[in-house]
Amino acid sequence: MSRHFSRANILLILIALIWGGTFIIVKQSLAVLHPMQVIAYRFTLAFILVFLAKYRTVRRHWRASLLPGIGLGLLLFIAFTTQTYGLKFTSPSVSALITGTNAVLVAIFEALFRRKRLSRNSITGVLAATTGLILITWSGASFTFGYGDLLTLACAIFFALHINATGQALTRCDPSTISVIQFAFVALAAWCTLITASNLEVNFPATTWYALIYLGLMATGLAFLAQSYAQRDASPVHTAIMLATEPAFATVLAVSLGFEPLTIRLLIGGVLIITGIIFSSYGESFSTSGGKLN
Repeated sequence: MSRHFSRANILLILIALIWGGTFIIVKQSLAVLHPMQVIAYRFTLAFILVFLAKYRTVRRHWRASLLPGIGLGLLLFIAFTTQTYGLKFTSPSVSALITGTNAVLVAIFEALFRRKRLSRNSITGVLAATTGLILITWSGASFTFGYGDLLTLACAIFFALHINATGQALTRCDPSTISVIQFAFVALAAWCTLITASNLEVNFPATTWYALIYLGLMATGLAFLAQSYAQRDASPVHTAIMLATEPAFATVLAVSLGFEPLTIRLLIGGVLIITGIIFSSYGESFSTSGGKLN
């Protein structure tokens, strides 16, 4: 194993761990902030960081990337809006596991859009993830999706659409510039939405500011830059598989910190979903530059 490949693995595991922690942090932030405030501050901070880091590149490529970036930004805005609102009504681990099914949905959408058959690995992944999804959302004697679960499933669908669309856009656009435009669009859309909101909290405790800085700088801005460096030395499929550990980290953190109990359904369902993600990642090709933002 080369030194560069080892460095890429370390970066990807750190990214997955950082993203896994966001579900608990967003859940706690929602006790103080409006969901759109979380999104607005998060993406404003991420935009500032990445824009400053990639200013020269953005200045050269912004015209060609503007319209694709706005379209991708719209998908990203809907994905994060449904995910954040969903977290008000579901647990961090369930949110992470359902969101993680976007990798399985990417394989399905790729087959539909390109009119090709799913590979055996992808079919296995779909079946495993679906079974896991049923287990973690099973309520009482029947299978029922709660409101938060439905919103989070919508989030997974829009993340998958975003990843598929990103793969197309990156064939003709600069990845850094596309990301900066998306961050700017999501931040602006969230701030505009807040104009109509009432009873917004404006005096945040220090812990809330720490959470927003973590979400904006660490989990969005720095994680994006780290993923860009990691994918110089790791293949798309390897990257996807390493990042599939994100919902596992989220579940371990949620259980170990006392946010929810560890149940047999959660354990088996989580293992099935992560297995499904890995099989789907093997079964279908992923864009070399496109990646999930979380």
